[in-house]
Amino acid sequence: MKKYILFDTEFTAWKNSKKNNWSKSGEYRELIQIAAFKINNGKLVETLNIYIKPNINKKLSNFITKLTGITNNKLNKDGVTFKTAIKKFYDFSKYYTLYSYGNDYDVIKENLLLNNYDKKSKYMKRAWMNKFNDFKNILKKNSTIDPAKYTSGTIFKAFNIKMPKDHKIHNSFNDVNSMYNVCKYFYN
Repeated sequence: MKKYILFDTEFTAWKNSKKNNWSKSGEYRELIQIAAFKINNGKLVETLNIYIKPNINKKLSNFITKLTGITNNKLNKDGVTFKTAIKKFYDFSKYYTLYSYGNDYDVIKENLLLNNYDKKSKYMKRAWMNKFNDFKNILKKNSTIDPAKYTSGTIFKAFNIKMPKDHKIHNSFNDVNSMYNVCKYFYN
């Protein structure tokens, strides 16, 4: 792999929302963070870390704040609208193949629909949609580990890679860093 992007997302959640597949009234997977690393020839050349203010559930649950460390104050101070975030992410990534742990395009598409984007939007055209891939396929190709036992933020543990002491999982930037360190392990 010569040129690619690793990315991760965080989105609104409540206790048991994953178990219930966000099926309770008012529960939506609204993006609150997107982080991405642009890699050329194994070198990290640029990063992106965007906090996003949710439209529907404007106040984060205690559950998601505890899980991610993202607070309402953080979003009020540093957050941008979904419209601004998706444009930045698209401009950052449109010429690259993208990898996330489990292919996060599904949640991006949900947010496009929640924010009333037309299916003819450049963000929903095959040219961009086809660039999204599952990082787990890299793991399956290069190792014998079971990707289901890990997340983007914990995959470094499978390869005994040391991470900074302040590495907190469920922070998109840190989770991308975890995947990036695994790629360095495979390709350097």
